[in-house]
Amino acid sequence: MAAFVAPFANAAAWTIDAASPLTVPDGLRYGGYVAPGLRATIAGATGVQAPATGIVRRATDSVGQVFVELQPNPLPISQVATAIEGGLPTFYLVFADGDAVAGGEVLRDATTVTVIAVGQDRIMADPALWARRIEVAMVAAGADLASWQPFTAATVGALTSAPTSSVYLYDHAGQLRTDGTVEILFGTAAPGSGHTVTMTAADDGDLQRAVARLNSAPASPLPMADLWGGGATSFRLRPAAALDAAQLVRLEDGLMAATEITITPSNRSVTFTDLETWFAAQNPTATAGLARFTRNNVMRPLVNGPEFFDDLFVALKDAQFGSGGFHLAGWSMFPRTKLTRRAFYDDPFNDLLLPEAMQLLAGDNVPFTLEQAAHMIGAAGGGTRFLPAEFIQILPGQNLGAIEAITFHLLISGILILDAAGVSFASTDAVGAVLLLLAWAGATAYTAYVLENDGDPKEPNKGALEQLTTATNAALANAIAALAPYPATVEDNVPPPDFGNFPLSVLFQNVRNFGIYHQKFGVVQTPAGLVGYCGGIDLHPNRLDDVDHLAPGPYHDVHARIDGNAARELGISFEERWLEEGTGAPAITLPPFNPTLAPGSDIVQVARTYFQPAAGAAARARTFAQAGDRTIADTMLAAIAAATESIYIEDQYLTPPDQYRAALVAKVQNREIRQLIIVCPGLTDQPFGDAKRQGFVTDLLDADAVAGTNVVRIGYPRRRFTSTDNNFRADSGKLFLMEDLPAAGGTLPTIFLGPLSRIPSLPFWVAVEGELIYVYDESLMPNPDSSKMKAFTCERGPTTNLVRGPRGTEPPVGTTTREHKRGAPVTAVDLSDIYVHAKMMIVDDIFVGIGSANLNRRGLFYDGEINVFSVPASLRASPRNPVLALRRRLWAEMLDLPAAMISPLLSDPLASEALFHRSPFAGNRFCPLDARTPNLMLGWTTGDGAFMTILQGLGFAIAAAEQETIYTQVVDPGSRTE
Repeated sequence: MAAFVAPFANAAAWTIDAASPLTVPDGLRYGGYVAPGLRATIAGATGVQAPATGIVRRATDSVGQVFVELQPNPLPISQVATAIEGGLPTFYLVFADGDAVAGGEVLRDATTVTVIAVGQDRIMADPALWARRIEVAMVAAGADLASWQPFTAATVGALTSAPTSSVYLYDHAGQLRTDGTVEILFGTAAPGSGHTVTMTAADDGDLQRAVARLNSAPASPLPMADLWGGGATSFRLRPAAALDAAQLVRLEDGLMAATEITITPSNRSVTFTDLETWFAAQNPTATAGLARFTRNNVMRPLVNGPEFFDDLFVALKDAQFGSGGFHLAGWSMFPRTKLTRRAFYDDPFNDLLLPEAMQLLAGDNVPFTLEQAAHMIGAAGGGTRFLPAEFIQILPGQNLGAIEAITFHLLISGILILDAAGVSFASTDAVGAVLLLLAWAGATAYTAYVLENDGDPKEPNKGALEQLTTATNAALANAIAALAPYPATVEDNVPPPDFGNFPLSVLFQNVRNFGIYHQKFGVVQTPAGLVGYCGGIDLHPNRLDDVDHLAPGPYHDVHARIDGNAARELGISFEERWLEEGTGAPAITLPPFNPTLAPGSDIVQVARTYFQPAAGAAARARTFAQAGDRTIADTMLAAIAAATESIYIEDQYLTPPDQYRAALVAKVQNREIRQLIIVCPGLTDQPFGDAKRQGFVTDLLDADAVAGTNVVRIGYPRRRFTSTDNNFRADSGKLFLMEDLPAAGGTLPTIFLGPLSRIPSLPFWVAVEGELIYVYDESLMPNPDSSKMKAFTCERGPTTNLVRGPRGTEPPVGTTTREHKRGAPVTAVDLSDIYVHAKMMIVDDIFVGIGSANLNRRGLFYDGEINVFSVPASLRASPRNPVLALRRRLWAEMLDLPAAMISPLLSDPLASEALFHRSPFAGNRFCPLDARTPNLMLGWTTGDGAFMTILQGLGFAIAAAEQETIYTQVVDPGSRTE
C-alpha cells in the first residue's frame, strides 16, 4: 500500500480551487487554528477516501460542516513520515453536511469536499505546498507515487495558475496573518513608492483578498485589480518595519531575507516578523553601545556541564598560538578541577595539579583543567584574563560580629564556601553545611582574623585568584586574574533600607554589599576567529552531570556557544569590566564589526543587567552602564508579549518581579497562549523564597482556572531510582528490616534498619517488599540493639506524594502501606531531585534566551548578569530550526525519552504536552511541583526551615514583616532600573 493516496481516486475528474480558510473545531488536534484548504467538486457523488492509514475523529463546526480528522500512523510509513518537511501531517476532510461514515477505505460519497493538512510545525501551509512536500518525501523514500503524484499536479496547477491565486502571509508562528502592514513593489520601484496594504482578519491571511477588499472601497482602491492579472510574474513584498528589522522566509523554498522578499506564483507563502518586537532596545548609556541584534551568527545551545566543557576546552586548544587568548568572567571558578575527559572514578573535588595534568595530555593538546589551559595558551605566546566574582566585601575599620558573619554567608555564599574548601558532602547535605558555618561563625578569634584580612580566609574565589595569575603561579605566562567586587550597596536598593529597624541595623553593621557579578561568559580567540560562550554554567565541579543524571548531586543547566559578530559583543562586555576591575591590558584585541562575517544565520542579541545607583551615588555606577541596564528584563517582557502559542521556561528560583509576574499571568488569563510549561527545582534554595515562588505558581494556576484553558504545567525533574552511596559501595543499600513494620505507621512512623555499615546518609528512600518509604531523620524511639540497627523516622503512604494525576482532578498521591515482618529485605534507593540551575526561555519555537539572569529582582534589575537571546533567520520554516531542536532535547531530558524518539514525539509542542502527564514509574522525570514529599532536607533554606531556627536561636524573633525586609533588602533586592 502507498504511504499516502489522493483523497479522491481520479483527481482529473474533480474541479479543484482554493477554499476559504476554515477554523478547525475544538476537540480536534488543531482545534481553533485557521487553515487554508483546497475545495474539490464533482458532478456526481463520488467516494472520498482516507489519504493514509491512521486514526479518525470527527467534529462538527458552528455552521454544520463535518470535519473528519485523520492522524496517519507513522510506523508503517516511517521513512516517508520522517522525511516530510514540517513533520507528519494531520488531514482534515470537511463535508458540507451530515456525518461522515467510514466504510472500508472510503469515508463517504460526496460532490464537494475541502481538504486541509497541518504539519507538526503548526504552520498553516497552502495545499499546494503540503502536497508537494509529501511528494518530495515519498520520492526520497522510494514510495509508490501512482495515486499521490496526479493529486499533487492537479492541486498545484489549480492553485498557482489563476490571476487571483492566493498569496499567503503568516506571522512568526506560521499562523495566517490578521494584521500587519506591507508594501507591494512591482518591477524596479523604490521602497516608499509601492502600494501599501494593511491586513485585517477578514483577509484570512491572503494578500489577494486584501487587494480585493481595498478595491471594493472607493476611498482607497489600488491601481491593480489583482496581483497577477496584469501580466506580472513577480513582485517584492516589504513589511512595514524599521530598516533592517524585518525577517522574512519564503516557505516553498526556504529563502530567507531581511527587509524584502520576491513573490512569484510558485513561491507565494511568506512568514515574517518584526525583530524589534522580540529584541528590546539596548541600554542607551552604555559606552561601547551593543547592537540591538546582529545577524548571521551561530547560536549553538550546550545542555549540561560536560557538553559545555568539552566544547570550551577544544576551543582553548585552538587558542594555543601567538595571538590566542581567553577571557572568562564567572561566579565561581575551580582552576584545578578536571572538567573534560573524565572517567567514572574521577573525584570532582580532588585537585589535578598542573604536572599531573600535563602527564595525562594527549596528542591533540586538549587541556583537562582551567589552570592547564591558561598554562598552554601562555606557553604558546597567547594570554588569559579571569574575573571571578568577589563574594566577601567588608567595610574597612569595622568589627565583624559572629551573627553578621553567619547571616551573610547563609544568605549569600552558602554551600559555595564549603565547595571551595573541598567539603564534598556539603553539596548534598544541607545540615552539614549549617553545622560547619555555625562552627566558623562561633569562633570569635577566627572571625577577627577574617576581618583583619578583609574576608580573605573565607573568600570562595581565593583559589581562582591565586592559581590563575602569573604573579602567584610561576607556571603561567601572561595570565592575570582579578577578583571582581560588585559595587552595589544596600543604599542602592529599592525600596531604600531603614537602618534604624531590624534586621539591617543588627545583623548587617559592616556588610553592605549584597549584590554580586553573577555573569558566566567568556570569549576565546582562535585562528578561525572569536568564539563566545554565555549561559548558566560555571567552571565548577558540581556541574559535572550529563543527561543521564547519575551524579551524586544531579544537576541540569544550559549554556550557549556563539560564533559571529555576537561573539564580539560578548568580548566587549568582558573588556568593559576588565578596564574597570582588572590590571594590565586585555589578552584579546577585539576585531571591528565585520558586516561580511556570516558563519550562520541566527539573529542574536547580547543583553545585560546592571544596577542603577541611588541618587547622589554616581561614583558607584559602572562607567559602561551609568544608569544601569535592564535589557534582559525588557527583552524577556517583549518575548512574552509576542508569544501566541507556547512558552517554556527553566529557572532556578521562579520568584519574578511584579512586571514579569503580571505579564505572564495576564498571558494565561487572557487566553493569549495555548501552553505554558515551567521547570524549576523541587526545592528552592533561595532563603524565604518558597512562599514567594508558591505565590507566583498559585497566581498562574488561578489565572488558568479563570481562563478555563488548563494550559499551565509547573514541575520539577526527579531522576529514576539509583543505588545509594556509602563507604561500603559493594553492599550499599542492601539492608534488612530489623523490627516488624505495621501497616498503619502512626503520626511519626519509625523504621528499624540494619546492618549499620550498609546504611546510607540521610535522607534516602527504601523499598520494602515493593513499598517505597522515605527515611529522613533518626528517631528518638527506644532502640532494641544500637550495635546492630538504627531507628529512623519515615514518611509512608499517601503523604509521600510521589505522583499526581492531571492538575485539578486529584491531589498528589503516594504509596500504599502494608505490613512487613522483621527480616524482610530492604533496598535503599536514591530518588534525588535533579537540581535545575538553568535560566532559559523558549517562545513559540522561534525565540530562545539563555544566560545567567534568574527570574527574580536580582537577575533582572540588580546583579551583574548577561544573557544571549536568539531568533533563527528561518523562523519556524526550517526543520533544522535550532530553537525547536533545543526544546526537543530539553523535553526529552525532562521526560526521560531516548534520542531516537525526539523528532516523531516532540516536534509538535502542544500535542506532545500530554507526555508530561506520564507516571514517573513509566519513566517520566517531570513531577508536578506539589507532588513533593514533606520533611525534605533542604528546608533550612526556606523561611520556615532551619535558617529561621538559627536566627531565633541567636536571640531574634523574626516576624513576618521582618522576613519581608530580609527578603527585599538582602535576598532579592532591586534597583532603580525597575
